[in-house]
Amino acid sequence: MGYRDKVKNNTPKVELHSIDSLIVGGYKTGKTRLWKEVTERHYLNPEEALLIAFEAGYETWELDNIIPIHEEGSDEELWKVWDVFKKEIVPDLVKEAKNGRVVKLIGIDTADRCIDAATAWLLNDRAKKYGVTKIASLQELTEVSNGNENGYTVLYEEMKRPFDSLKNAGYGKVTLAWTKEKETTLYNGLKYNSIELMMHATGKKIFESQASLICCLFNEVVIYDKNGQTVTENAKTKKGREKGSNFHETRTVMVFRPTEYISIAGGRYTELPNDPVEYSAENFLKVFEDAVKGQLKKTRKSLDELKEEQSLERDEKAKEFADTVEAAEIEASKPKAEDYHEKIKEVLNSLSSEVKTNSITPKFREILGVANFLTVTDVEKLEQAYVYAKNLKPENT
Repeated sequence: MGYRDKVKNNTPKVELHSIDSLIVGGYKTGKTRLWKEVTERHYLNPEEALLIAFEAGYETWELDNIIPIHEEGSDEELWKVWDVFKKEIVPDLVKEAKNGRVVKLIGIDTADRCIDAATAWLLNDRAKKYGVTKIASLQELTEVSNGNENGYTVLYEEMKRPFDSLKNAGYGKVTLAWTKEKETTLYNGLKYNSIELMMHATGKKIFESQASLICCLFNEVVIYDKNGQTVTENAKTKKGREKGSNFHETRTVMVFRPTEYISIAGGRYTELPNDPVEYSAENFLKVFEDAVKGQLKKTRKSLDELKEEQSLERDEKAKEFADTVEAAEIEASKPKAEDYHEKIKEVLNSLSSEVKTNSITPKFREILGVANFLTVTDVEKLEQAYVYAKNLKPENT
């Protein structure tokens, strides 16, 4: 097989649940509300969109399909949240993708609290591994491991696995995340302020780098004079000093391209609006649809035809991935030679030296070919030796 056998054509994905999207904004800018209204408008079956809530930002909204995973633990037990996510929710969703998919789009609310939970799990796990009472930070993990593990690197690897599994199982993802204003100093000493993600660089690598569409919710302020006319420059006092107006209006807009102030916006589409768009689920979906259509230059198929074709392809790949995961789980569950080594040692510790010499040694040579079972890797033979030793009664020797 040569490289040409691997060459293929790619058609842009046309469904919202075919990509990873990122909706970001400051506190109370309407991230969860936008998730609610977009999914209600886009999906006839509410169960097709599942919100996994790592915080309680959903509490004021009527939502039909939500997992309040934040309730699994907080403070010292925050690690339990990630434990449930990666050991229960993700494996169940992978199996569901094979046996009859219901959920198509997964929401993460918020990425920031998701990162907190994963970090808490990692620090709790490594504290046990290195035999210490507590590890307070990712930096401290690097120190405790004597440099064998970089805290941020292992966090990336820990979070990447379950999210990759969801993607390979055919799920789309909409991640909600917080923003902040950040001051940046250029190499020439000039400084500027911009809206960025609040999370650290490792979090950005996990969520921002994978997003095909990034929408920033921004509170835009329009200033008026007392007559209700829009102000474009500050009023001045009689002495020529600038003064603020007493009249203004704040409205939330959706930004789909970076601006001179907003850095976290954009995506992999060319046909995105240059100007802020009025906040609404209808406008969000229109921007997405226009962006998708803008990428389709060669195909003659309709959007509906592409949706059906890509849905079948996605489900087929999901089943293949689920089969691979299932096979790996079955293989991992099989006893290993090392498992039987430990079991046999435990049994032998309960037997007398006489029994070991007169019964165990000759029988082990007969079954294993050698008396030293620790050198044997044949699982079936080790199982026979273990069963013999386990069933051996001192009074029968």
